[in-house]
Amino acid sequence: MWSQVCSQSTGGFTSHSAVTSKNAALQILPCTVSQLLSASQVDKGAFAIGDLELNQVSVVGVVRECSPLATSVRYSVDDMTGPPLNVKQWVNTEDGAIVAVASPGTYVKVTGNPRNIRGQRYLMAMNIRCIEDLNEITSHMLEVVQAHMQLSGKVLDLVGVRREYEHRRLMVWKFRQWTS
Repeated sequence: MWSQVCSQSTGGFTSHSAVTSKNAALQILPCTVSQLLSASQVDKGAFAIGDLELNQVSVVGVVRECSPLATSVRYSVDDMTGPPLNVKQWVNTEDGAIVAVASPGTYVKVTGNPRNIRGQRYLMAMNIRCIEDLNEITSHMLEVVQAHMQLSGKVLDLVGVRREYEHRRLMVWKFRQWTS
């Protein structure tokens, strides 16, 4: 079930191997607004969380403000982990297509590149889509936790824990057999 939800998201699902490799900067990293706002600036236009330079990230939150302009749409997206994040999406005015704008109060998934514009952090959106199923919010937060644990090296090896438990249980059983 989880893989179906994650594979349907346009931002993609970050696999186990993608997050732990040094090429993770080329993958879409699920983040919270708080992580993006507290990320260290390592270069003129680049940010990093820990040792990982951020290239593309995904954020899920509710639109608090929306300002459509002639060439772009600016959003304020809030995931309740920190202050709202400024999101900017460029509009292609050449093709004459009408741009669907997410209204305030709508939950969205934003995929884009973190940027620093005039001292303020923005997410330059490549894709903004409305959340249709609220389980996507939970799924995104689980992806954030998983990515954070893998990047910090705190992944719990449940197979190893289970193996250790079975080994100790066997040792207790053998001890009881030996003493009876």
